[in-house]
Amino acid sequence: MNILHLTTHVNLGGITSYIGTLSKAMAKSGHQSSVVSSGGSATVHLTRSGVSCYEYSIRTKSELNPKLYWALPQIARLVKEEHYDILHAHSRVTQVLAYFVSKLTGVPYVSTAHGFYTPRIGRRLFPAWGERVVAISTLVSEELSNAHRVKHERIRMIHNAVDLDVFLKRFGQQDRAFLRNRYGIPKDAIVLGTLSRLVRDKGHEFLLKAAKKLLPEFPNLYILMVGDGREKENLERLIRAWGPHAKIIPGVQDTTAVFSVMDIFVHPATYREGFGLSIAEAMIAGLPVVATDIPAINTLLSDGLNGRVVKPKDADALASAIRDLIKDPAKARSLAEKGRETALSICQPERMAREIEQVYLEVLKEK
Repeated sequence: MNILHLTTHVNLGGITSYIGTLSKAMAKSGHQSSVVSSGGSATVHLTRSGVSCYEYSIRTKSELNPKLYWALPQIARLVKEEHYDILHAHSRVTQVLAYFVSKLTGVPYVSTAHGFYTPRIGRRLFPAWGERVVAISTLVSEELSNAHRVKHERIRMIHNAVDLDVFLKRFGQQDRAFLRNRYGIPKDAIVLGTLSRLVRDKGHEFLLKAAKKLLPEFPNLYILMVGDGREKENLERLIRAWGPHAKIIPGVQDTTAVFSVMDIFVHPATYREGFGLSIAEAMIAGLPVVATDIPAINTLLSDGLNGRVVKPKDADALASAIRDLIKDPAKARSLAEKGRETALSICQPERMAREIEQVYLEVLKEK
């Protein structure tokens, strides 16, 4: 099959990673993948991996933005000239774009729901989900059905995957001591790390509060937050008030570098997650994980079996779970090993590609 993915940009983030991992796995079965976007930092990486990248000015948060409709004839022409078999949209804006491209070309489209969407009036009146909708977790699948009235028979729940070959190779090549020095982290520090967008729902402030409670007992504790977002200034203010034992660094293309300097991965999110890709990657990297008891994280982690799961917005519970792992290294290693087994079994890219290939084939049969 000749597949065209549509997304507003290919900068760092879950959607770009998803497209890259899926495209590479699909190529092993002889399928060719391309991407239409407004470009971004991952364009070179995608191109080198065999994914054709086409750039149009479609980066917007509004499906009513005129730039989408200016680009529409050009994208439709591309679809016809390159003989694409199916379109795969990855955001609300590109779902709408895919709808019109499909109407102009006769090429069917599907979409992936990478998270949760507000059922605004525009989406209710003009859903544009495609012939099938891939939900990245059971919770996302349920929301599509309940909040957006997507028919159950059109939804396919398919977990995310990680490019394991690349991830494990890169992780094995990282120099922990060198990277700690580069990031300005003391070599003897106990590093609590987190990687996510810097937004309130991710609960970073509760990690800082928990760490402050632990600092008298563990004076070499250090917090490393990786990501970008609107909460950055507020978190930096809290860090300045707390002291020099924490820092924020921007999001990175290669997450194995930051995982290699961490001792414990903490995800203190306060609200539901679509899947929890950073948690899965931390587990694959062999880190013990402390996270909050929210959907869909609690389907990935089981408290005391493959990680620690605590009540959200509870700095005391978070501190207690972290303390237990620091004081009992054998327990931390055991949880990390079991967590790694869990994530490796779930995040196989060949499994994701096989399941999505089946979705494409279903749609093409109905054409």
